[in-house]
Amino acid sequence: MPATNYTPIQFYRSTTSGNQPSAANLSPGELALNIADTDMTMYFENASGVVKRFFNNPAELKYPTADGTSGQGVKTDGSKTLSFGSLASAAITNNTRQAVTSSATTTIDLASGQVIDLTMAANITTLSFTNVPASGTPVLVQIVVRNASSGTAYTIAWPNSVYWSGQYSATTISTVQTAPTLASGANGVTTIALLTTDGGTKWRGWVEGTIPGGGQFGLYTWGLNSAGRLGLNNATDASSPVQVGSLTNWAVSSSGYRHSVAIKTDGTMWSWGQNTFGALGLNQSANQSSPTQIGALTNWSKVASGTDCNIAIKTDGTLWGWGANQYGQLGNNIAPGTSPAVSSPIQIGALTNWSSIAGSRSNFFSIKTDGTLWAWGQNSSGCLGLNSSVHVSSPTQIGALTTWAVAAGSFNVTAAIKTDGTLWVWGGNSSGQLGQNNTTNFSSPVQVGALTTWSTVSTYVVSMAAIKTDGTLWAWGTNNRGQLGQNNTTNFSSPVQVGALTTWSKVSITGQYFTQSIKTDGTLWSWGNNYNGQLGQNNLTYKSSPVQVGAATTWQSVSCGAKFVSSIAGPLVNPA
Repeated sequence: MPATNYTPIQFYRSTTSGNQPSAANLSPGELALNIADTDMTMYFENASGVVKRFFNNPAELKYPTADGTSGQGVKTDGSKTLSFGSLASAAITNNTRQAVTSSATTTIDLASGQVIDLTMAANITTLSFTNVPASGTPVLVQIVVRNASSGTAYTIAWPNSVYWSGQYSATTISTVQTAPTLASGANGVTTIALLTTDGGTKWRGWVEGTIPGGGQFGLYTWGLNSAGRLGLNNATDASSPVQVGSLTNWAVSSSGYRHSVAIKTDGTMWSWGQNTFGALGLNQSANQSSPTQIGALTNWSKVASGTDCNIAIKTDGTLWGWGANQYGQLGNNIAPGTSPAVSSPIQIGALTNWSSIAGSRSNFFSIKTDGTLWAWGQNSSGCLGLNSSVHVSSPTQIGALTTWAVAAGSFNVTAAIKTDGTLWVWGGNSSGQLGQNNTTNFSSPVQVGALTTWSTVSTYVVSMAAIKTDGTLWAWGTNNRGQLGQNNTTNFSSPVQVGALTTWSKVSITGQYFTQSIKTDGTLWSWGNNYNGQLGQNNLTYKSSPVQVGAATTWQSVSCGAKFVSSIAGPLVNPA
């Protein structure tokens, strides 16, 4: 989903280096726009109103630190810094998603929401906005433009009040003000952001991303299929990827221990598999062997599933939970051991600043938009990071830091990455899964080594895997089924590299003793336990080093459950 929180920053000094485009040496008073999400792209505006896109490549700038008054951006090599002045806020203040179908004259009423799902059914010759917040208020609008299902390439005549950003390259920053070309193909998707500070008299516009070739994302599952956890309307195991239905509008999928929950591009949420404790959120207890919609809402954004429990975030930043609650994992402040299960989503508190969610067996971790990290649920071995082993039934902050970027948890171990690229772990360590080169448990965060180049991390009860910013993949902990990808079954209590490749993009080690990972070329690879065909190799043979799953190059995401996998893949994929 597109980022929804932005921070305009007054940029007053830049230090040059041979790796920086010379055009980045901006004058005092220029404005930078920093996407406050994992994408740290920055936008600079000069005195002439030209918006320049820069630092899209993380090799140029790692992360700026924002303490509310000032900050510095540090290059990955640590050699140069950028200084920033006082911060102001610009955000989507109305997170409601509104659906708009194009016509020759299309008017978008921002009072109905600042996140617009625009389906192209005709060329737009006149586009306008109404109810734009008053001048002086930074206003951000996101428009998700979806091309027609017929493949007809419709166009938008943008108002003259929209000034488009230039495009970043390895050596220069273009200042050409050119409206974007929409993604082609059936259901092609282009996500556009517009920013105004003067009530809509002038807009700054840029493209956040495109999905060319159709934007069609199918859902695929394989592995163990007891209780219908593969969503294939049967209970037969599958040893290679099988598409769930024929729909191609899946956006997010999360595999729990024996069920799954997924969100479509229209914001609806669906579940299937075993329904113990109401884990499917359907207000009943029957298992479901194919996706079934949870309620009728269309504003679900993110979801994490555990053992018979789930936590989800809506586009308005609110937090919701349902399913098992014996450890307080639903965060509804009912004492652990007395907490009844909940079979449909209930809101956790009243806050609207939840940004990301990570789940495990019976506990959850969430990062707020202010960079704070919160935990609740089962606290075996101190895995909540609260310097105790007491279960907690409502979100509780871990320390006081505001620099957390990524979190991952699994039953009794947790890992998180800060905005400075450092990796931190806590919880059980019987197999060296905390990467400390020992087997000592920790009930509060401890750093893994001293590196500042960690990008993403995934955890299982006794193993972890992580990817660095250079694209290398590392793993440690228990290796009894070859899940660490070392071509052996030797345990490791500190990170070891998986092969020598630098093209790993995403990883999931959350299943039972197996790993799945996606490369930057869109290929999917698996290794480890294969008792139920969860490696997707059309056999039951274990693998102790990565093997490719089919030949497809359009895999987008992967989530491992207990002996099964759910994954989302791109247009017209042939998984086998």
